[in-house]
Amino acid sequence: MFALTRVALLIFAASATVTSAATPATRASVEARLRAYDLPPSEKDLQKLGRDVDLVLVEIAGNAKVEILIRVRAVSALANCGTVAARRFFDQTIDKYATSTVPADRLLLRKAAVGLGWMGGLTTPDRLGPLLENPDPDVRLDAAIGLGLTRLPGAAALLRKRLPVEPDARVRVHIGRQLATIDRALGATSPGPTPAPR
Repeated sequence: MFALTRVALLIFAASATVTSAATPATRASVEARLRAYDLPPSEKDLQKLGRDVDLVLVEIAGNAKVEILIRVRAVSALANCGTVAARRFFDQTIDKYATSTVPADRLLLRKAAVGLGWMGGLTTPDRLGPLLENPDPDVRLDAAIGLGLTRLPGAAALLRKRLPVEPDARVRVHIGRQLATIDRALGATSPGPTPAPR
């Protein structure tokens, strides 16, 4: 009987730690989740944190007083929310930091580009296309990845236009990979990735 009671208590305690979707997410629980793992939480993990978790992630990601690592993880996690608030945050981040030379701003910009690409949508190529002209090759690389994630013909057209003029070998390779991915998704053939010079 003692063993049964002990098991029942353990089950009760475990169930008490799972947040109901009806319960609002708290900043403390979301930040704790972001600090605990290197990978962004999945959509299912985010739902366990409570309702309106996307709004909490936006608050964390947009707060300059929060350490940059946690902000970046919040931006990455937003892609798994797929909400209007997440898309709005990505758009605002791209608008705000597209010309910034501050390393932390560029890092947030890069994560927003990939996140927006992950969310997709017909207007996404138009939002990410200008980032292919960014002076920072890492921003261009993540813009290419974001465009590839959309799997849209418009994204492929932007990548094809950029490929012959891209000065950075690493970015060219990624543009080629993203074109191949889009072409496979659309059922076409691709010129393939351009190998990096040795």
